[in-house]
Parts: sequence; structure tokens; C-alpha cells
Amino acid sequence: MNIILILIINAILIITPILIYQYFSLYIQNMKKEKIDILLSIALFFSLFLVINYKTYIPINYQFTSLMLLVVIAFLNRKPKEGLLIGIVLSEYFVKNLNYSIGSLIILFVLMYVVNTIYMKTNKKHIYLVNTYVLLISITLLFNTRKIITKEYLDIILSIVIFSAILYIISNAITIAKDILNLHSNLKEFEKEKEIKSSLFKITHEIKNPIAVVKGYIDMFDPSDKIKSKRYINIMKSEIDRTLNLLTDFSEFSKIKVNKENIDINILIDDVKEVLIPFFKAKNVNFYFEVEDEEVIPIDYLRMKQVIINIIKNAVEACSPNIGIVSTTVFKDTESLYIYVKDNGCGMNKDVMDNILVPFYTTKEKGTGLGVSLSKEIVEAHKGNISYTSTYQKGTVCKISLPLK
Repeated sequence: MNIILILIINAILIITPILIYQYFSLYIQNMKKEKIDILLSIALFFSLFLVINYKTYIPINYQFTSLMLLVVIAFLNRKPKEGLLIGIVLSEYFVKNLNYSIGSLIILFVLMYVVNTIYMKTNKKHIYLVNTYVLLISITLLFNTRKIITKEYLDIILSIVIFSAILYIISNAITIAKDILNLHSNLKEFEKEKEIKSSLFKITHEIKNPIAVVKGYIDMFDPSDKIKSKRYINIMKSEIDRTLNLLTDFSEFSKIKVNKENIDINILIDDVKEVLIPFFKAKNVNFYFEVEDEEVIPIDYLRMKQVIINIIKNAVEACSPNIGIVSTTVFKDTESLYIYVKDNGCGMNKDVMDNILVPFYTTKEKGTGLGVSLSKEIVEAHKGNISYTSTYQKGTVCKISLPLK
């Protein structure tokens, strides 16, 4: 029979179920290791079924090496018990049809099991195990050649060569598949770690603001001035509540949720102003707030307060002391409410503008790159929109639009 045809038959009978297993193990991302192991065992015994039923298509002088491929594949995939079971099933065929010595087969399978056990405890390369299997199977084959009636020794040598070639190909395929699986596993762990870090970064970034506000009002706190003290305490309580709300949200590691209520935008802006006054003074930046009309709008009060504070703080940090100006303007049309925060700071170049809404992107030395992206997430949760226009060295305008209904 044509050698090429023999190789094709070997591939169909033995390799195909294993390749199907490799495919599923690579692409079913959430499959647990236990299920992957079961899938491999099914593939091995399915191959055994095909081999037993269609072995007559393989010339007799090629049958031993061809059928032994299945045993070796089981051992290479860390399935020594399945390999021994398959070997026992095939041994009966080898003895009856090939007139092989049962003693030589027992020695072969025991040695394969021992070699596999020793290999698993070392850091040897995969190829060493493959070479050992080739050597053991070749010795067993040559030992039993005297009992082959045709005594076609050239075919025996050729079968060893074919067996070795197929085995090396399978071994490399298994190694590559395992590398891909390990890479995928590492990527999944990296994504988990990235998600955790992202949440931690968000917590760090967001709780800094209310804590800084509380510190600012504590610094200005004067127990003898009861009126201011009472107002400062209320502001500090509000910021502590906001901090607790943030911690509750981030502890869930989930997407930002909004609880909308009808809020007077004037009250919200007044509260933002009160919170930021110490920050404006510390940075020595001029500020202006202009609200066109009173307007009640369905929003999450604490969330939008968080957004506006973030945007204004970024604007203040972009300005130079003494000459910096930050203006916040609120107006509406028939469908939307608009909040514009404008500064005359350093502005942004094209590269910064292209990445300003990207998570983790920052131009600040100690920034997390999450303030703007988190603000975007909150605004979009309100079905609104946030955008930036900027001129380098001249200033920036942040535009927020929110639906009125």
C-alpha cells in the first residue's frame, strides 16, 4: 500500500480525535480542567474504537507502530492509566494477529509507565520522553521481527521511521497546544488582576477628593465661629457620605449604577461650589459659576456631584496660579441640560485629546488615568454625553449634556 495513504489512514484513525480534543480545549475558554481531562479520555477511547474497527486498512508490517501511537499519545498527555488500558486492549491483538511475545509487550508497557513517572518528576524537555518511547518501541518491534512471517525488514525499518515522524509531529502539536493553553490561562489571570487593579485605582482616585475636601475644611475650622462651623460640619458629613457610597459601589466590582431622583441643578452646583472653595483657594485660581435657570432634572445626585467635582478639579490643576480662571456654566434647550467647564490652562495636544477618555491614560505624574473615564461612565449611565475641545497652551472646555427627562 502507498506510504502516503498509510499516513493518511493513521491521521484519520488516531490523530483526528486527539486534534478535536485540542481544538475544544483551546477554544472553550471557560471549561474547567476536570472537564478537559474527561474530554481527552473520551477522545483517546474513541480513537481506540476506530483503530480496532479499521485496523485492517493498515498493512500488517505497519500495524504495531501505527497502533502504538495511541498508547504514546495517552502517555504524552499525562494519561498513563488510560495508556496502560489501551495497551492491554491492543496486546491481545498483537499476540493473536502479529504473533508477538506477551512478555515483551508487558516489559514495554511497564517501562513506558516507569519512564513517564520519572519524567514527570524532572524538568527534562518533552523531546527526551519522545525519544525514549521511540527507542523502547523500536527495540520491541525488532525483537519480534523474527516472528513476522514475511520478514520484510525494510518495511519494519520504514514503519519505525514513519512512526517516529508522526510521533514528533504529534509531540510538537501537544507542546504548542499546552503553551497556548498556558498563555490563555495567564491572560485570564491577568485580566482578573487588571480588573481588581482598575477597581482599586478607581477607589484611590475617587476617595482622595472627598478626603481632601474634609481636610481643607478641618484646616479652616474655627470652633469659635459657630455659624461657619455648623456649615463646615454639614459639608464634611456630605463628603464622608459620598466616600462611603463610593466604597460600597467599588466593593461590588460592577458597572456603575445610578439611582435617579428629581434634583434642582442649582442646589447641586451650590454644593459643588462649597466643596471646591478650599481647593480654589489652595491653588490660587479664580472661579465663576453661572446657572441660567432653575431646572429640576432626573439624575443621581451623588454621582453627578462626583463628575462635576472631578471635571472642575482637572480644570483647576491645568491652570497656572494667580492667572488661572475656571468657569462653570449651566444652561438648557428643549431636550437637554448642558454643563460647560472652561479653563485657560495649558490645554491639550492632539495625542492627549485622542486618549483623554481612555481608562488608565494620564499625563499626571501620580495620576491613575481613571477620573475622566469614570466620569464618562457615569454620564453615559444617565444616557448623557461628555466631550472635550482644547487648544494647546490656551485652554480646554469640557461639555456635558444630560437629557431633561
